[in-house]
Amino acid sequence: MLSSSDPRAKNMFMKTTRTFQDYYEIFYPDVSARENFKEGHKIQLEVLCRLYVDLQRLTDFIDKSGYTYVSEGRNGIQEKVRPEVAQRNAVLSEIRNYSRMLGLVLVKDKATKDDKEEKEFD
Repeated sequence: MLSSSDPRAKNMFMKTTRTFQDYYEIFYPDVSARENFKEGHKIQLEVLCRLYVDLQRLTDFIDKSGYTYVSEGRNGIQEKVRPEVAQRNAVLSEIRNYSRMLGLVLVKDKATKDDKEEKEFD
């Protein structure tokens, strides 16, 4: 049995969280419907779902703590951006990359695509 300090236990826990499962259920039908679907896509989908869980946790932390904090050092009192803001931006970038790899189109992109198709028919 894995101890709670084992990193593998954390990964197993993430797969069983309700948030992870919710995201997996949202994205799996679109990913599995691809013509070129392979089992390896499931691994990429798991990474994408973990990224969404991380995004939610980081956003919750930032919402509670704010974007900045005050630090006092040799240069006096300074207001600095929290490191979690940069982490969240990196997670957002990775979400875009994995979404693109898996062929998941965002709602905004779908609307734009539909608008272009409608204009072609006119």
